Amino acid sequence: MQVTVRNSQWERRAAYFFEVAEFNHYEGEEIKVKWVKDHELALTTGEKDLPFRVIQRSLIVNIDNVAVTQQPSAVQTKVVKGSKGEHYVVTLGPTPSCTCSGFTFRKTCKHVTNN
Repeated sequence: MQVTVRNSQWERRAAYFFEVAEFNHYEGEEIKVKWVKDHELALTTGEKDLPFRVIQRSLIVNIDNVAVTQQPSAVQTKVVKGSKGEHYVVTLGPTPSCTCSGFTFRKTCKHVTNN
């Protein structure tokens, strides 16, 4: 798989003393890594010390010379009532979150999974 990625430093290229490329090109196979989120892509590198890289899907321009169109992310914020009457702010989308202590500790909670 060949992936072309927009360089996140491109907008600030004037601040560097060296040339900054607008796009980076990577080649490898997509792999599943349990801690890589849905909005990220893990791609093998073939290097022993750095076996894969994680790429933000929103920065991908094309895959195997086929243009990738980015869909607007559907981020939704809700206020939910906890089992003991507390109110928590739940954010649903590519990176879900909750203000409860359970989410802070486990990175998941029933407020996120039930919505």
